Amino acid sequence: MLMAGNEEVLDEEKQLNENANASIRLTKLPQTRVRNIIKLDHDVTLASSEAVYLITKTTELFVEYFTKEAHKRTVEYKRKTLQRKDLDDAIKTTDHFAFLEDIPLD
Repeated sequence: MLMAGNEEVLDEEKQLNENANASIRLTKLPQTRVRNIIKLDHDVTLASSEAVYLITKTTELFVEYFTKEAHKRTVEYKRKTLQRKDLDDAIKTTDHFAFLEDIPLD
């Protein structure tokens, strides 16, 4: 009976490890590059793999949302190609992007 309990624990640990390895593959942006960008901040001494994964995934979701908002402008102006002015319009008209207004674009 003790052996069965140990096997269950080992199975759970194996599944957790597989899930952790799978999470690395679930991102489109390279996590190594994101880790290097994080390390550019002198206040950061360590970044766990979970933190790097979360920052990578969050960045992907932000870019997806931003481009969808910009794409709405592209469709509105009856164009097929997303242009810089679509991104600018998305920043100006979407409250979520207000923090981007002060960033110089040129």
